Amino acid sequence: MHDLSSSHTRSETFDTLFGGKIRVVQEKYGYRFSLDAILLAGFVWLRRGERVIDLGTGIGVIPLILGKRGEGAEEIVGVELQERLTELAKRNVLINSLASLIHIYQGDIKCMDALFPHSTFDVVVTNPPYYRVASGRINPYSQKAIARHEITCTADDVLQAARYLLKEGGRIFIIFPARRAVTLLDRLRNAMLEPKTLRWVHSREGEEAKFILTEAYKGGGEGVKVLPPFFVYSHDGKYTPEMETLYSDAIMN
Repeated sequence: MHDLSSSHTRSETFDTLFGGKIRVVQEKYGYRFSLDAILLAGFVWLRRGERVIDLGTGIGVIPLILGKRGEGAEEIVGVELQERLTELAKRNVLINSLASLIHIYQGDIKCMDALFPHSTFDVVVTNPPYYRVASGRINPYSQKAIARHEITCTADDVLQAARYLLKEGGRIFIIFPARRAVTLLDRLRNAMLEPKTLRWVHSREGEEAKFILTEAYKGGGEGVKVLPPFFVYSHDGKYTPEMETLYSDAIMN
């Protein structure tokens, strides 16, 4: 049987996650997945039989993690605007033998009605473009720029897509820069997605938060739970025990 992982080109790298339980091909110099995808996937919880969609899936890392966890999702979908990243995500699904569970589509988040019926997903997961176009230096690599800046879609576009896709009572899991937390929470409510669980992510204890992880419900009532902060690194520069657990226990099979 041909090893799909051995067919990457010189412009690509072949990398492993979770002790080799997940294998991915990604661009050497273009868009590459980052730690925030691992953090977001670790924040997501699923029920057996649920349909899940990852908006802006990149090379498909979040669907791969959720698929390998073995929680019994009925289907995991990834949607990506960029053709090249869509191609890589599809290859990664095949490399990890998850084609029966994970389906990747190329599509525009602003046009989800062209791909899926209204209210057909139980869970939306998204690591959306973080930065406004006017803020910060735009990454010279277009793949990275589109993934990180609100060039082709805004946070509002992502949340409106989530509202369209989710069943009543369905939930969205999202990671966002801590300094834009008020914007996120305000826009979630504007989209009638009620924040229910929050968790601040810090690089180290004593440093300000870098990200906010948020779970919100379509049609949920008021009332939010704030979890203890998550620290990625200890003061000695190594991963904290909780981060180590996230890497070691994230994959069940």
